[in-house]
Amino acid sequence: MVNRNDPSPEWLRRTVVVLIVCMVGFLPSQVLSQLAKGKAKFLGCGIESVFHSNFATYWNQVTPGNAGKWGSVEGVQDNYNWAPLDNIYNYALSNYFPHKHHTLVWGNQQPSWIASLDTASQRAQVEEWIRLVGERYPSMSFVDVVNEPFHAPPPYMNALGGTGITGWDWVITAFQWARHYSMRGVKLLVNEYNILQDNGVTTNYLRLIDTLRVRGLIDAIGVQGHYFEFKSPAGATPVYSYPISTLKYNLERLVATGLPVYITEFDINEADDNIQLQNYQTYFPLFWENPGVKGITLWGYVQGDIWKQNAYLVRSDGSERPALAWLRKYVASPLPPVPASPVGTTGEPRNPLLVWHPSVSALSYRIQVSDNGRFSPVIVDSVVADTLLRLDPLAANTAFFWHVSALNDSGASAYSATANFTTGDQTVDAPEREQQPVDFVLSQNYPNPFNPSTTIEFSLPLRTEVRLVLCNVLGQVVKEIAGGTYEAGRYRISIDASDLASGVYFYTIRAGTIARTKKLVVAR
Repeated sequence: MVNRNDPSPEWLRRTVVVLIVCMVGFLPSQVLSQLAKGKAKFLGCGIESVFHSNFATYWNQVTPGNAGKWGSVEGVQDNYNWAPLDNIYNYALSNYFPHKHHTLVWGNQQPSWIASLDTASQRAQVEEWIRLVGERYPSMSFVDVVNEPFHAPPPYMNALGGTGITGWDWVITAFQWARHYSMRGVKLLVNEYNILQDNGVTTNYLRLIDTLRVRGLIDAIGVQGHYFEFKSPAGATPVYSYPISTLKYNLERLVATGLPVYITEFDINEADDNIQLQNYQTYFPLFWENPGVKGITLWGYVQGDIWKQNAYLVRSDGSERPALAWLRKYVASPLPPVPASPVGTTGEPRNPLLVWHPSVSALSYRIQVSDNGRFSPVIVDSVVADTLLRLDPLAANTAFFWHVSALNDSGASAYSATANFTTGDQTVDAPEREQQPVDFVLSQNYPNPFNPSTTIEFSLPLRTEVRLVLCNVLGQVVKEIAGGTYEAGRYRISIDASDLASGVYFYTIRAGTIARTKKLVVAR
């Protein structure tokens, strides 16, 4: 078991190194060109024991491919080959990358000798394997505790409790050991494929996740994201393509748990450059643009060193495929904003105020308004630096549609979801910033769930003494957000929750004798 009060020399040495790095502000020069540098989520890659010199040029998270699987480490009982996994782990730490161990329990690639043991011995060996990984790699950020429980349950499943009362007792046992033997802060994941394409399968996955969650055993959700989970590669049979709407819907169901979602093994397996590019443009944004997805790991990137032979992004001669050039520009661009108001309302003034939530790294915004959802013709096409725009008077008693794109030096995001409103026959004379709210309103924070920052908006109709606090589920105040006397108006306050643990919190505002409370979720 890891003794947290008596750290090993290796753990102590690495802790000191990390602290020194943080104090002096040093980062490797390679970081400057990583695709996801400075973003709220990582873009990583799977890796084998042989490192490509340009890995850190592109990616900022590491997952071992085969090196971390039990069958690779302990092919002969009690004879361990840790070297390839050590190399990957040390590489991650030296580059300050999150390291995800892959994997502890999987029905494929486990040691062949495990099948010859009796049940009690199997149980002891699995626990020992999980203990050794936890002790040897205390600074890993994540671990796939159970990989593919639906598709590849291990032959020693019954030794861990079988299906049992819950239907997943063997999975619970593995997670209990992983929690016990891993250092505090290591996030435990379950990982599976062919989830999002089918509502029923996603429902079953959610049941398993909830079984672990109520026991405090799971910290995040893994979805593999291989190309074959979305559609068949060109020329393959059978030909299939799952509806984008179904993939989005089921992803939102996972995000709604409040647990962070990670796309763990993403690839687009197409030999034709243009087809690969087109499908990157279709499928990658589904995950990157969802605020509940906290990181994406590609499953290899170099030709000849990748699981699916046509999924590479860098050719063997070092040149890049078009999909990688697109990916670099896309990730550097801001994410699409989210319309706040008006959304689906009627009786709006003919000169309505359009408001949207800010997009991280945006420098300006482009807003379009039309009298039809195809935006042909466009009636308004404006670029502003703020997150609101007062329109000139539109036609009275007419339906309008609007969307907004975020802009920065790297490019423009896709347009937001389309919002709509219907005008009345009145106009508003005073500029919005001179108008005073007529009601006391506390809005839902956005994004939610979030990591590490979110924004809370509230409106005051009168000059009022205000206190805004964040509380845990026990009602204890964990953060003072705002306080003092505020003039009548609308306010937007950002919260940094990087010092808080994952979980459910409540924010409460008191303004005079009035109080309002809403729930938010910190998802690491």
